[in-house]
Amino acid sequence: MSANLLQNARTFALQRDKQQHFAVCFFLTAGFLMVPFTTGSIVAIVTAIGLAKELWDRRYGTGFCWYDMLANGLGLATGLALLLPFTI
Repeated sequence: MSANLLQNARTFALQRDKQQHFAVCFFLTAGFLMVPFTTGSIVAIVTAIGLAKELWDRRYGTGFCWYDMLANGLGLATGLALLLPFTI
């Protein structure tokens, strides 16, 4: 079972679309850390942007994808974890 889980995680991580969701949310987080927003506000704004994109996809694109939302959350969390200690 764990080998299957690892294979699924690897497949997920290698999908270009998921990499783009991760990168966009990471860089949005980095950008918002440069302005005087609270961490909670940054989380809310970046999550809302990712959710809006998925709702747009549901209406006009390929459909809502929870894995895209996961990639958004991972990009946001990575941005906070790596960059928040360097903000004033």
